[in-house]
Amino acid sequence: MSVATVDEGPLRGPSFFLDRTALRSLALAHRGGYGTARPHPHVVIDGFLGTPLATGLADIFPGATEASWKRRDHPEQAARLGQLQRKAFEDVPGALRHLLAEFSSMAFIDFLEMLTGVQGLIPDPHFRGAGLHLTLRGGHLALHADFNRDRFRALTRRLTVLYYLNPSWDPAWGGDLELWSADLSRCEARIAPLLDRLVVMAHGDDHWHGHPTALACPEGRGRAAVAAYFFTAETSPDAPEPHSAIWVTPRS
Repeated sequence: MSVATVDEGPLRGPSFFLDRTALRSLALAHRGGYGTARPHPHVVIDGFLGTPLATGLADIFPGATEASWKRRDHPEQAARLGQLQRKAFEDVPGALRHLLAEFSSMAFIDFLEMLTGVQGLIPDPHFRGAGLHLTLRGGHLALHADFNRDRFRALTRRLTVLYYLNPSWDPAWGGDLELWSADLSRCEARIAPLLDRLVVMAHGDDHWHGHPTALACPEGRGRAAVAAYFFTAETSPDAPEPHSAIWVTPRS
């Protein structure tokens, strides 16, 4: 299902926009499955933007030498490129930057709230830990639970969104996102990183996930993903009571 409207074509500029009505219908269709999914709430939606637009975005997704990537090679994660937000995505094509902006839009946040039932979602315009990710041959991401707080804004993490841009992905290459049970006894869901596939996952300290097996794609290919994280604010007992605008008449 495509939820994007296109004015001229994604490669000529940021001319596509998420359709609020279509997103509402999509949320209603999937919210029951989201809440009952195992091992923790999540949903997989194929054909999110539509093949033509997704293919155009995949074609301009920067390769390993085409952007100011920061590479990570650690026991927990190897051959993984990211952190383009360090330079404000300045060398990322405009259509991909526009996609990031649309993931912070009113239409997309309304979609997430209707889908998950979590109200008051707050996006992260800085995309700390998120944004564009590219995993190269031999790369992996060990099972983990994500960070739980935005310490800069004192916000609590609630949702992770992943959008994949991998045309003609061969299952033999691996790269499936694995979701494991809370006791780490079994993998309960495998999600291939297919073109135009959107994944929405609840956050939790026992929501184990990753792609722990080394990627076996050919040299020159990679596992491309766009990630966005969403938060909520905690209620403070010291917060003032809400009120509408206070109007006054100046003294003459």
